[in-house]
Amino acid sequence: MEKVLKAGVIGVGILGRWHSKFLHDHPNTRLVAVADTIEERAKAESEKYGARAYKDYAQMLQQEKLDLVVVATPDPFHRDPVVAAAQAGVPYIVTEKPMATTVADAKAMLEATKKAGAKLWVNLNNRVGPMDRATRYVIQNGLIGKPVYGEVRVDDNIVVPTQMWGNRSKEWASGSSTAQFLFSHVTDLMRWYFQPAEVTKVYAVSKREVLGYTPDLFDGFLFFDSGLLLRIKSEWIKHIEGLVEFYECFSGDQGIIIYNKIPGFGVQHSWRANLSREVTEQELMKHHRALGERGISARAVMYNEDPYVATLPVEGGPQRRAALEMYPSSRPHPDLMKYILDAILEGKDIPSSWEGNGPLPTGEDGLVQTKMVCAIERSAELGREVTIAEME
Repeated sequence: MEKVLKAGVIGVGILGRWHSKFLHDHPNTRLVAVADTIEERAKAESEKYGARAYKDYAQMLQQEKLDLVVVATPDPFHRDPVVAAAQAGVPYIVTEKPMATTVADAKAMLEATKKAGAKLWVNLNNRVGPMDRATRYVIQNGLIGKPVYGEVRVDDNIVVPTQMWGNRSKEWASGSSTAQFLFSHVTDLMRWYFQPAEVTKVYAVSKREVLGYTPDLFDGFLFFDSGLLLRIKSEWIKHIEGLVEFYECFSGDQGIIIYNKIPGFGVQHSWRANLSREVTEQELMKHHRALGERGISARAVMYNEDPYVATLPVEGGPQRRAALEMYPSSRPHPDLMKYILDAILEGKDIPSSWEGNGPLPTGEDGLVQTKMVCAIERSAELGREVTIAEME
């Protein structure tokens, strides 16, 4: 008989309700308890899934013998429930992103889980998309050469800080920022894409003109020890038709990746990597097959790289060049929680279902991500470069 984990969720707002359903539906977990400071919300969620409801998570942790706890409280309030879960003897803990909004909180969470011998993951779910895994594969295999420069834009509709949490929206947004809310995803993705390179310093600016109670936007640079320079920008004052826009572009010294992750008006969800001229057609097909083995359906393309051949003669004529490209798939991809549960059930850091995709985001990754985002906020406040070492 397969192991069934007794699970609890702390905080059953927008994300917590998703976790409750996921844990109820998964064959190897049983949702036994939920906790929320809004008692009616906890009760309503518990009744849907036959779980017990608590207003006080400390009481839940005291009365329930849980194998797994997911913390989905608002951004600034992850520390106390994670520490409490570890001290209560919960062996597996997942916290929503960002891990914390201060370095001190992130350190306390990691210290508590290590001391208790618990395993901590951060639900940085952007790693699981097939186009994201393809981005990492192309970079890690040197298919665009040495990464030199990149730009990432992730923006929210203005309804996020003004309406998403109803009457609590202003209070919620003022306790976070677009850096904490959006750059937590970006900084984690960039570390994961470009491992083993690490960010050594940041420079950023911010602007407060529209919202007042929280910065409207952050625009900055990440400096990697490999020489890579990345520009990252996020705002949540956009009057757009969708909820989010997300764009990535990375230039190597031999190729490029262009990724419309969550496209805006008139743009198609798409991904393309124009590979190094050194990549032959045979090598292209090898990489195409390797991606397919990871469940990533990419088209292998040979194209004429010269865009001016119709009007401008080029010595030697147009050259054929390898590329990989993808467009939306109707097939849903698993959530990161699926892979975390696979890791727990297999007793491995990297479960068989995630092999070839690098590590899953742990508390250690969450601490580094927190340092990076807090450095961005400090840089914008001080008007100077801030090193990651300063965030110790």
